[in-house]
Amino acid sequence: MTEENNAPIETPDDQQETPKVNKEARYRTERNEARTERDSLAERIERLQTREIERLASEHLSVPADLLTLSGKTLADLLDDDGDVDPEKVSAVATELLGSRPGLKPIDLATDPSQGHGSHGRGTPKWGDLLR
Repeated sequence: MTEENNAPIETPDDQQETPKVNKEARYRTERNEARTERDSLAERIERLQTREIERLASEHLSVPADLLTLSGKTLADLLDDDGDVDPEKVSAVATELLGSRPGLKPIDLATDPSQGHGSHGRGTPKWGDLLR
Protein backbone atom coordinates (compact mmCIF):
# COMPACT_ATOMS: atom_id res chain seq x y z
CA MET A 1 0.00 0.00 0.00
CA THR A 2 1.11 3.52 -0.71
CA GLU A 3 0.62 6.58 1.44
CA GLU A 4 -1.77 8.05 -1.06
CA ASN A 5 -4.29 5.29 -0.37
CA ASN A 6 -4.17 5.82 3.42
CA ALA A 7 -4.98 9.51 3.29
CA PRO A 8 -8.55 10.36 4.21
CA ILE A 9 -10.72 11.60 1.44
CA GLU A 10 -12.07 15.08 2.05
CA THR A 11 -15.73 15.50 1.44
CA PRO A 12 -17.69 18.71 1.13
CA ASP A 13 -19.17 18.03 4.61
CA ASP A 14 -15.70 18.15 6.22
CA GLN A 15 -14.96 21.47 4.59
CA GLN A 16 -18.21 22.95 5.90
CA GLU A 17 -17.65 21.56 9.43
CA THR A 18 -14.47 23.57 10.07
CA PRO A 19 -15.99 27.04 9.55
CA LYS A 20 -18.99 26.06 11.69
CA VAL A 21 -16.71 25.04 14.58
CA ASN A 22 -14.73 28.28 14.25
CA LYS A 23 -17.93 30.30 14.21
CA GLU A 24 -19.19 28.57 17.36
CA ALA A 25 -15.88 29.13 19.13
CA ARG A 26 -15.99 32.81 18.20
CA TYR A 27 -19.55 33.12 19.53
CA ARG A 28 -18.54 31.43 22.80
CA THR A 29 -15.61 33.80 23.15
CA GLU A 30 -17.79 36.84 22.49
CA ARG A 31 -20.39 35.54 24.94
CA ASN A 32 -17.78 35.08 27.67
CA GLU A 33 -16.34 38.54 27.05
CA ALA A 34 -19.83 40.06 27.22
CA ARG A 35 -20.50 38.26 30.51
CA THR A 36 -17.24 39.52 31.97
CA GLU A 37 -18.02 43.08 30.90
CA ARG A 38 -21.57 42.80 32.30
CA ASP A 39 -20.25 41.58 35.66
CA SER A 40 -17.69 44.37 35.91
CA LEU A 41 -20.32 46.99 35.06
CA ALA A 42 -22.70 45.54 37.66
CA GLU A 43 -19.94 45.78 40.30
CA ARG A 44 -19.26 49.38 39.29
CA ILE A 45 -22.93 50.30 39.60
CA GLU A 46 -23.07 48.62 43.02
CA ARG A 47 -20.06 50.67 44.20
CA LEU A 48 -21.69 53.89 42.93
CA GLN A 49 -24.97 53.06 44.65
CA THR A 50 -23.13 52.31 47.90
CA ARG A 51 -21.35 55.67 47.69
CA GLU A 52 -24.67 57.43 47.11
CA ILE A 53 -26.20 55.67 50.13
CA GLU A 54 -23.22 56.69 52.26
CA ARG A 55 -23.49 60.28 51.00
CA LEU A 56 -27.14 60.41 52.02
CA ALA A 57 -26.41 58.70 55.34
CA SER A 58 -23.71 61.27 56.16
CA GLU A 59 -26.49 63.74 56.98
CA HIS A 60 -27.54 61.48 59.86
CA LEU A 61 -24.48 59.44 60.89
CA SER A 62 -20.92 60.39 61.79
CA VAL A 63 -19.62 57.29 59.94
CA PRO A 64 -21.92 56.76 56.94
CA ALA A 65 -20.66 53.22 56.26
CA ASP A 66 -22.30 52.22 59.58
CA LEU A 67 -25.68 52.38 57.85
CA LEU A 68 -25.12 49.17 55.91
CA THR A 69 -22.81 47.60 58.49
CA LEU A 70 -24.93 48.01 61.61
CA SER A 71 -28.47 48.20 60.30
CA GLY A 72 -28.52 44.69 58.84
CA LYS A 73 -29.90 46.11 55.59
CA THR A 74 -28.46 45.30 52.20
CA LEU A 75 -28.01 47.53 49.20
CA ALA A 76 -31.10 46.01 47.59
CA ASP A 77 -33.21 47.00 50.62
CA LEU A 78 -32.45 50.68 49.99
CA LEU A 79 -33.28 50.76 46.28
CA ASP A 80 -36.59 51.72 44.71
CA ASP A 81 -38.46 49.72 42.07
CA ASP A 82 -36.30 51.16 39.27
CA GLY A 83 -33.06 50.18 41.01
CA ASP A 84 -32.16 53.72 42.08
CA VAL A 85 -31.18 54.68 45.62
CA ASP A 86 -34.29 55.77 47.54
CA PRO A 87 -33.39 58.75 49.79
CA GLU A 88 -36.49 58.21 51.94
CA LYS A 89 -35.52 54.61 52.69
CA VAL A 90 -31.97 55.67 53.54
CA SER A 91 -33.27 58.38 55.86
CA ALA A 92 -35.72 55.99 57.52
CA VAL A 93 -33.05 53.35 58.14
CA ALA A 94 -30.63 55.99 59.49
CA THR A 95 -33.31 57.36 61.84
CA GLU A 96 -34.13 53.83 62.99
CA LEU A 97 -30.44 53.15 63.60
CA LEU A 98 -30.04 56.37 65.57
CA GLY A 99 -33.06 55.39 67.67
CA SER A 100 -31.23 52.31 68.89
CA ARG A 101 -27.72 53.81 68.86
CA PRO A 102 -27.82 57.58 69.43
CA GLY A 103 -24.04 57.77 69.76
CA LEU A 104 -23.70 57.32 66.00
CA LYS A 105 -25.00 60.77 65.11
CA PRO A 106 -22.53 63.45 64.03
CA ILE A 107 -21.01 65.47 66.83
CA ASP A 108 -21.76 69.19 66.78
CA LEU A 109 -18.60 70.97 67.81
CA ALA A 110 -19.09 73.71 70.36
CA THR A 111 -18.07 77.02 68.85
CA ASP A 112 -17.63 80.41 70.42
CA PRO A 113 -18.67 83.12 67.94
CA SER A 114 -16.50 85.70 69.76
CA GLN A 115 -13.40 83.67 68.86
CA GLY A 116 -11.70 83.67 65.48
CA HIS A 117 -13.59 85.12 62.53
CA GLY A 118 -16.82 85.69 64.44
CA SER A 119 -15.66 88.76 66.41
CA HIS A 120 -16.30 92.30 65.18
CA GLY A 121 -14.16 93.97 67.84
CA ARG A 122 -11.33 96.47 67.27
CA GLY A 123 -9.75 96.68 63.89
CA THR A 124 -6.21 95.74 63.12
CA PRO A 125 -3.47 97.86 64.67
CA LYS A 126 -1.73 100.43 62.50
CA TRP A 127 1.77 101.93 62.59
CA GLY A 128 0.33 105.26 63.61
CA ASP A 129 -1.16 103.69 66.75
CA LEU A 130 2.31 102.50 67.77
CA LEU A 131 3.83 105.97 67.60
CA ARG A 132 1.20 107.64 69.76
